[in-house]
Amino acid sequence: MNQELQSVAELFQAGKEIDGFRLGEEVHRGGMAVLFEAFKEGVDYPLLMKVPRIGRDQPVESLIGFETELILMKTIKSPFVPRVAGTGNMARKPYIAMEKITGQSLQDLLENQGGRLESIDDVIQIAANLALAIASLHAQDVIHLDLKPENILLGPNHQVYLIDFGLAHHTRYPDLLAEEMRKGVGSAPYISPEQVMGIRNDWRSDIYALGAIMYEMLTGEFPFGNPSSLSGLRKRMWSPAIPPRVLRKEIPAWLQEVVLRCLEPYAAERYQSATRIRQLLKSPESVSITARGENLLPPSLWQNIKLWFKAAGYEPSSCPKPSSAQDNAPLIVVAIDTRSHDEVLRERMQQTAKDLLYAYPESRLICLSSITGTPAFEGDQEAETATGIVRGHLVQLMDWAKPLKLSSERVSYHVLEALDPAARIVEFANDNHAAMILIGASHKIPTKVAPWRTSMTKIVEEAHCSVHIVRA
Repeated sequence: MNQELQSVAELFQAGKEIDGFRLGEEVHRGGMAVLFEAFKEGVDYPLLMKVPRIGRDQPVESLIGFETELILMKTIKSPFVPRVAGTGNMARKPYIAMEKITGQSLQDLLENQGGRLESIDDVIQIAANLALAIASLHAQDVIHLDLKPENILLGPNHQVYLIDFGLAHHTRYPDLLAEEMRKGVGSAPYISPEQVMGIRNDWRSDIYALGAIMYEMLTGEFPFGNPSSLSGLRKRMWSPAIPPRVLRKEIPAWLQEVVLRCLEPYAAERYQSATRIRQLLKSPESVSITARGENLLPPSLWQNIKLWFKAAGYEPSSCPKPSSAQDNAPLIVVAIDTRSHDEVLRERMQQTAKDLLYAYPESRLICLSSITGTPAFEGDQEAETATGIVRGHLVQLMDWAKPLKLSSERVSYHVLEALDPAARIVEFANDNHAAMILIGASHKIPTKVAPWRTSMTKIVEEAHCSVHIVRA
């Protein structure tokens, strides 16, 4: 297996060819990924190849985010997202070849104009286009969850393109970050209160981020600063932002109304769709102006104290469950022991999976393995690093599923870390609304904690779905 697990650094270098893509110069090296220029015969638009950074001291979260983006970029069909020319294999050739958008980021535009946009009309146009782009994602059950100026590219006439889906959520796909990190993730100036609480399935978090971006474009300030602590992030649950018109008098009352309603701490009190926001931005006369839009004073100390007490028991607004289409297209979780090799059990589980997939033609399969953890002290070889070990287990999962001959839209692969694998499998299945767990009966789930019989009982008793046990 180590021979198959060729180093990412060796695979992706300028001048090399990967699946017909010829790599050009490296154009950007970020904390989580590297971007190369790329070229492929028959592709008539400029390309970038995005490759995750893998190796010593690299956080596993970077691999998780890249895997999320790889899955979603193949799924999303939108004129506001760069086209995908090809994707690689997470275990062997992790890459995304995507359209290179000509233009600048909203972040660059803001910096060039001193932090805010001089033209309020430009703010309105960009915000309306951004709302349209967000609506196109939500229509496909995708929530971006990391909307910010640097992830928004601008084309001619303020055309908007959304990039970087590493933190995104899709109701029909496993939420890898929710499973692995168990904490709020996002960019501090734009993250919603419910995201701070760890909620990742509410599309209105993108509405909140849109409000924060409009606030910044208008004022050059963040509505709640750029806190680095949890207590600083939680302040947005109770403290209202300074009204934009306090910072810039020429902002119309109707626009302040729209911005501040997007920034309401409770999702149920915001606008409930990006489409509605776009309509209001295009037709200001239809905005109902309340005290929210008329206010020209920052909140007083007494107001903040009252709001603080009100928010002491903050509970995120309820969010609708995934669509009923899940009943017709069930999600099946297959728990595979990648640390043992029982060919009889392997083949019987494959056959059972084939039968289930045949019975439910629109079903999806999740192949997962649970490991006790990755090393605190990593070796110099990629296979000895945390990310390298995870890739090794991914290789085995993909090898198991290969005979099923499934398209990438119908199968995904995930490696989870847990001291109690049985509980972790149950959590994963419950959180992702799985219809069934398929598991083999003759081997232990890789753990030193719970014996197999106890683990099996725990899965059967605690899972919210059916459990199908395959015996060798």
